[in-house]
Amino acid sequence: MKMEICFPPEHTYPFEIYGESKSIIEFSCYIDGAYTDAHEEFFCNWMESPDYYPIYSLAEIFGYQQAEYDELFEMQNIEFNYMKGSRKDTFFVKAIICSPQQFKEYYPYLHGNGSMSNLSLWSLKQDVFRLEEREYESPYPVKRTKKDRTSLVKLKWIANTPIVTLTVNSTMFWVGYDGDYITAFSNNEDFLSIESLQKIIPERVELVDGDYKWE
Repeated sequence: MKMEICFPPEHTYPFEIYGESKSIIEFSCYIDGAYTDAHEEFFCNWMESPDYYPIYSLAEIFGYQQAEYDELFEMQNIEFNYMKGSRKDTFFVKAIICSPQQFKEYYPYLHGNGSMSNLSLWSLKQDVFRLEEREYESPYPVKRTKKDRTSLVKLKWIANTPIVTLTVNSTMFWVGYDGDYITAFSNNEDFLSIESLQKIIPERVELVDGDYKWE
């Protein structure tokens, strides 16, 4: 099995990062231009090492998904809790995954959620996630009518914002937009190069430099 990776420059993410990461690595869900579900086998096999547990996860889901997640967590005996989401009718769900079997069952949900461009994160051994309330303002004014007078105002609201705090040996994964790739943020020396990564991933996987050109 081949897995294309690249080392993209840091840019804007749908969460805030405190602290620096030595390495940012993007694992593509495409090989030779074609989408493949090999990423599920790859990550589930990779996460079989007991050295990675517990795994902590933070995801933002829609309200209509809650019953499905409740059933999964109950069946797999996964510890979890819900918090108010950043948008109407959404929830943040934080889960603690204690075994490779639990991760294998939860991974399709994490990737599927990311495929809907919702937040899906997991970290190895360290709980690097928290939420902070922040005030937001709409970028463009909207019309508001009060006592027969119409004016343009910018809407303001309070919402939970996901925060990731990276420390020594932190490693965190983010399911990228549309689920097309999965990005690792790490301060672990094993993530600094293709050569060092090749030593810790499943033996039958060959890492290939995607050779992307960044502007």
